[in-house]
Order: sequence, then C-alpha cells, then structure tokens
Amino acid sequence: MTAARGPAVVLPGEDGSRPGMVDPWLADPVAAATVTEVDAVVGRDVAAWWRDPATAPDPVAAHLEVVVTGVAGFRSLTARGLHPVAVAGHGVGEFAALVAAGALELDQVVELVHWRAELLCLAPRPSCAGQAAVLGPGAEGVARAAVAQVDGDGQLCVAAVDAPQRTVLAGGRTELARAAEVVHAAGLELVRLPGRAPCHGPLMASVAEHLATALADLDWSAPLVPVVPNADGEATRDPGRLRAALRRHLTAPVLWEATSRSLVDAGATSVVEIGATPVLGPLVAQVHPHLPVCLASGPGALVPTDVPGPALAGSVPT
Repeated sequence: MTAARGPAVVLPGEDGSRPGMVDPWLADPVAAATVTEVDAVVGRDVAAWWRDPATAPDPVAAHLEVVVTGVAGFRSLTARGLHPVAVAGHGVGEFAALVAAGALELDQVVELVHWRAELLCLAPRPSCAGQAAVLGPGAEGVARAAVAQVDGDGQLCVAAVDAPQRTVLAGGRTELARAAEVVHAAGLELVRLPGRAPCHGPLMASVAEHLATALADLDWSAPLVPVVPNADGEATRDPGRLRAALRRHLTAPVLWEATSRSLVDAGATSVVEIGATPVLGPLVAQVHPHLPVCLASGPGALVPTDVPGPALAGSVPT
C-alpha cells in the first residue's frame, strides 16, 4: 500500500475504440501536439484517417486511435492538474498506459502497435475462432468449468477475468459453441464478441512469436507512476517486470479484476477512464461499487458515470 492517494487512470483497448474518438481532444494544445507527433511517425494526418468511416474495420486504425487517444488524453489531463497514483490499460490499452506513465516512448509504441495489429492476420479468422463473454454472478467459475469440460486440445481458454460478473473465453468456433452449453446450463449468458481475434490465449502463439523481436528492441525507462500490467495484475514501477509482462501480453489472460483491486491498493480514491464511452469504469465498479468513477472523453470536463459514490477525488478544474 502506498502513502500517496488520489485518482487512478484507466485506458481502454479495442472494446473502447470509436472512429473519431480523438477529435474532442484536439481542442487542447497538449493533446493536439501528441497527435501531431504521431502524424510524423505514421506519415499521414492520423485524425483524418481515423474519422473516415471507411477505416472502421481496419484493426491498425482502430488500435492506433484508441492507444493514441489514451496517451493524448492522459497528457492533457495531467498538464491541467490531474495527479494519478497509478495507470492501467486493458488489452492494447496497456501500450497507452506504458507511454502515459513514461515507461516507453510514444514513437516506438506507435510503430509496435501498428505492427501488432497487422500481425493479427496470422491469428485464426473471426469466422473460425474468437472471443465470447460469460456474463453473470460467478462468471469466472463457470468459465473455468466450461474450459475443463470442453475437449478442444487446449485451444479454449480464459482470456480475461474482467470483473465478478464478466469473464471472457477465447477459442475455436466449435469450442465456444460447446462452452455455451455449459454456460447456459449454469444459468449465465455467453455473448460472442464480434470480429475479435482470440487474443490472450494459445491461439495467439504465432503472433506473439513474430512480435517478440520488436518487443526485445524496446527502450524501457522507470515509469513516473506505477503501471498495472494485464498479465499479473500488480502495480509496479520496475521496467524489468513490465517488460516480462508485455512479452506474455498476447498469450496470457487479462487480469482486470485483479487490476481493479491493485489500483485501490496503490492508493486510488477514484478512477478516471479516458475514452469515448464507459468500458472499464463499469468493470471497476463491479469490484469497488462505492469507488467514484468518471469518464473523460475530452479536455473540457470529467463526466461521472452512474456509479454511486462521493464527488470525484482529484478532479481537473474546467
């Protein structure tokens, strides 16, 4: 437990991606400068690229926008007085968290996320494999029971333990269909996540192998604030631990429920989610129902979600 207390910042992954989500931040000079920095790395006007509806199915555009929006929003809010005690990102959002905290430089992460998104073509196509969310009380136990009962050569796995009532499975189409029978028999829902690659499980081994060289070339620094990586769910400022967790990022489950607990252990008295729509805040609220949660979708204000609790601690003045 740290002596510091204040807000934690959470950054969504591809579930929070929306075309044009960076646009509201462009009114702020600090955020706009971040996007201009990315323009130079990518070699194009990225904001115009991202707001084009034709790019919506492109994972490269979607992943880059959600990562860059997270970094731009974090820089904007901290420049205006937000002092986070910890930061965490879900899925590809972890790359944004590492940049925001100062563990990695933005230019190398932009190139890495671009390459990572392109490598997803090596994973089984969504028509053959993907992800599905188990929803309801005791979701993790039911999801693990489904994995134990479905004989799929180890392809079916728990891909994310997001909250007490949400656990995500990844696997082949046949295995997910059989898992649905187990989940429904337990009285819970299984909801397919359209277009999602089977990330955070063994079906991503070939992608992880191709990405390993790029990960090894990253230049790490000690972050200014603790980061909670997906693979172990524990806050740290140790670059070695962050590096090891990122190497497991594509094949290890996302431990977001543990992350929510670690944020409070790190001193969080509130949570600010930077994104276009609430994605992670409601998951945190399942773990900590009375923890104030706000959504920051632009530089103007922090908008409370429908989570009960006192006024947001550490709010940024408008």
